[in-house]
Amino acid sequence: MIETFSDIRYLERHEIDIAKWDHAIASSANGLIYARSFYLDCMAENWSALIAGDYEFLMPLTWNKKFGLSYLYQPYFTKSLGVFGNNSQSFEITSFLNAIPKKFKYWDIDLNENNFVSIANKKNKLTQYTRTNYVLSLQEDYEQLRLQYKRLANRMKRKAIDNHLRIVKGEDPAVIVKLYARDYKKQHRSITDSVYDRLVRCTSIAIEKNLAATYLATTGSGETLAYYMILKDEQFVYSLIGGSNFAGKKVGAFYLLTDAIIHDHAGTNKIFRFEGSDIPGISFFDALFGPQKISYQHLVMNNLPFPLRFFK
Repeated sequence: MIETFSDIRYLERHEIDIAKWDHAIASSANGLIYARSFYLDCMAENWSALIAGDYEFLMPLTWNKKFGLSYLYQPYFTKSLGVFGNNSQSFEITSFLNAIPKKFKYWDIDLNENNFVSIANKKNKLTQYTRTNYVLSLQEDYEQLRLQYKRLANRMKRKAIDNHLRIVKGEDPAVIVKLYARDYKKQHRSITDSVYDRLVRCTSIAIEKNLAATYLATTGSGETLAYYMILKDEQFVYSLIGGSNFAGKKVGAFYLLTDAIIHDHAGTNKIFRFEGSDIPGISFFDALFGPQKISYQHLVMNNLPFPLRFFK
């Protein structure tokens, strides 16, 4: 669907009516928790926005500066942004992209799955890449959802149960973040302690707002083998961070936690967003629970002067 927007305006963070903003995101057909003001305030270095009409369509712009130049970037643990609005169909957003202030000479951002750009913008050196996600409708009851699991998922879940693993809910988000930062230090060398501090603040606020939940898989003696933290809102359940140690992998601890999350939200009419499914190992795991594959666009635009165009 082609949308035309004639009244798009750019607002700095302090100019945005936050009550209107959050209401619009929460009620948007494609609204995501990543675009709520508390999440952007915590996870983005800076953010401003493009707004059409009376907060009918919104595009958060997360930005930072380097070498004195402003650029758009995708904050860590913020899977998708783009344009949000009351349109349940996919819609074309070139008019929003054209309204992004020229001071942002470099873009490296992810749209949501309801956005598309029909014409490659060669003038602005815009490049599009397709990324993958898996989503699972939670409309049906748990027994029906469980029938969609692949054999390996059922086998590993049974292994965890046979090893008498327990599920513990309600752990402090700081504990989950600490475990994740420790276990994935090598894979995420670019994620600094300050980013994890931001994530702790963000998820603590989300817990207070009943927009997050935590899960642990432990042995009978209390040893943690796997951990998971989700976000949740009116439409979605989001996989945020999770993992398991070597012992947990052997006994299927993370399979048990994923099943527990699906069980807890079955019959809610929400959609479980697995996120991160561009990574082959994660994609393989996610597909075991019977989800649907969807795609979304990653945009890169480089109008930096030489030689700065080679920075990121």
